[in-house]
Amino acid sequence: MQTFSAPLPSAPVSTAGRRRRGRSLVAALLTAALVAACNGGAGDTGDTGDTEDDPAGAPAEAEPDATAADGDDLQLAVAVASFDLAVGESQRLLAGLYTQERQLLGFGEVTFDLGHLGDAAGGETELTQRATAAFLPVPGAEPEGDAAQPTVMSAQDGTGVYAAEVDLDQPGYWGLRVTAQLADGSVHEGQATFEVHEEPGVPAVGDEAPAIENLTLADVEAGTAEPESLDSRAIEDGEVPSPQLHRTTIAEAVEQGRPVVAIFSTPVYCVSRFCGPLVETIEDLADRYAERADFVMVEVWEDFDEQRLNAAAAEWIQTETGGNEPWTFLVGEDGRIAARWDNVLDVAELEAELDALPAIPPRAEGTPADDLVED
Repeated sequence: MQTFSAPLPSAPVSTAGRRRRGRSLVAALLTAALVAACNGGAGDTGDTGDTEDDPAGAPAEAEPDATAADGDDLQLAVAVASFDLAVGESQRLLAGLYTQERQLLGFGEVTFDLGHLGDAAGGETELTQRATAAFLPVPGAEPEGDAAQPTVMSAQDGTGVYAAEVDLDQPGYWGLRVTAQLADGSVHEGQATFEVHEEPGVPAVGDEAPAIENLTLADVEAGTAEPESLDSRAIEDGEVPSPQLHRTTIAEAVEQGRPVVAIFSTPVYCVSRFCGPLVETIEDLADRYAERADFVMVEVWEDFDEQRLNAAAAEWIQTETGGNEPWTFLVGEDGRIAARWDNVLDVAELEAELDALPAIPPRAEGTPADDLVED
């Protein structure tokens, strides 16, 4: 029987906590170790600080929390990438995998083995659950190729995580062991711990969507909001990109019984650099699915220099211990959360959800603030 030993509080632990309302900044909003590690590179428009010395996909300032299989010199660092794990069945567990040389593992499938540790991150436990995890590329930063088995590659060529649905029947800390068999037949392992909460910290499937008004182009036109409060990319020239994502509010869509895809993102200040590619992906979906749902982007920061969150972002994704981004939600016509994706959006899943929705009249494109956006 396999056991898991965690002598030290090891790999990145989920920072999600129970829900807390309010507009004040919690500094942990931009602290996600994997996230900094899983730098998407391609398609990113944001500047997250001095990361040139740390190759994309590499956990910064950390030794791999991993044990290689006997005879192998490749150890895997495992970075748990899920934001909001709670007790329940079919919880989506994400993990980024890296070599000691900070190269990314991508493609194919790996094995997740899990066991409950208890109230502390250390100790030993039996691994009681096994799941197959498939590679999930970051939208807009997909690596080229279609290797059938896990492959070591440069994260500059793309990035992603491994995803599996697991059953988490107890709160507290869990141990995760990841096993990957590469194309050459070699088997490599790594491990991490992560925290599971009794309840979700952000709106979960089945919850009512928070009825708060996010900023729109109309607020910029009225002079009550700065363009960069709608999209941090506007700080460059004062123009708001992606107008189709800023014409309505989540609350208005819910009131009108219209499904809405809402993303919470900050392309310029995103630690993960997943935010820019995500926004570009949502722009494309908004064009293709305008007759199925409304699409709304909420910029996380109202004023980054003042460290002030947008009220809608605070209401939706801020937790007792801070929070993380990006998030993607699908709200149904009944005003309840139909699906959600933390960190890395599964585009195929969202497209399937949208395909299943009945057609709705497309929202009019005209807006008094159209002269504030790019053509």
